[in-house]
Parts: sequence; C-alpha cells; structure tokens
Amino acid sequence: MYIVVMLFAGSLIALQSVFNGLLGKSLDHPFHAAIVSFVMGLLALLILTTVTQAGLPSLAQVSAVPKVLLLGGVIGAVFVTTVIFCMPHIGVANVVMASLCGQIIFSLFLDHIGAFGIDKYELDARRVVGALLIIVGVFIINYHKS
Repeated sequence: MYIVVMLFAGSLIALQSVFNGLLGKSLDHPFHAAIVSFVMGLLALLILTTVTQAGLPSLAQVSAVPKVLLLGGVIGAVFVTTVIFCMPHIGVANVVMASLCGQIIFSLFLDHIGAFGIDKYELDARRVVGALLIIVGVFIINYHKS
C-alpha cells in the first residue's frame, strides 16, 4: 500500500514541476515563485491540521528536535527553487528524471550507511542492478535524436 501511495505522490512531482515552472515564468523570478509555492503549501497544511484537529507542535517540541532535522525544509526550498529555475530550460521530463537519478543514487548511499539512525539496507548486487536499470531507463526515455 505504501508503494501505491508513493507512486501517486511521485506522479504529483511532475505536475508540481509544471505548475512551479510556469509560476516562475509568471512571477519573473524563481525565488518569488518558490515563496508563493511554499506559502500555498503552508496554507494547505494549516487547513489540513485544522480539519483533522492534529494541531500544531509546540515551540518546546520544535526546539527539542535535533537541529539537523530542520534542514529538511531548507532542502525542500532548494529543490523547489531549482525545479522552478530548470524546468523552463530543460522541460518537465528532464527535470523529474534527473532528480529521480539523483534520488536513486543518494538514497542507496543513505540506506547503506544508515544515515542519521535510519534502518540500514545493504548495497548488494540486486539493489545496484535495480538502480542501474532505472537510471538507464531514465536516459533511454530522455534520449533525443538530433
């Protein structure tokens, strides 16, 4: 079930790339588009937490988490801004597929070392071959005969 949910979430990345890329063109700067995108995301999350009655974390809870974990939001901002900048120049498919290749390679590394205390998954031949097949597929899909 989690795989199906992530397939759906992953499909939204392509749509998000289109919307954010076009937003960047409309607002004339990737930073402006990223700000608007994140504000809209924040509003959606505030509505969702209100509707579900999940509430917000206390300042004490946020202060107590390891500070490195707060970099997730910074990384998200870098990713979204980079997509906004690159999408008009290389297209949605290239943006998504290049980011997918980066995700595959780095996620295998993070799993292998058990980064930040996550469960370790050994980098064995099966995982390497599977990742290589996906990466080769990405390049085949993106191959353009000139």
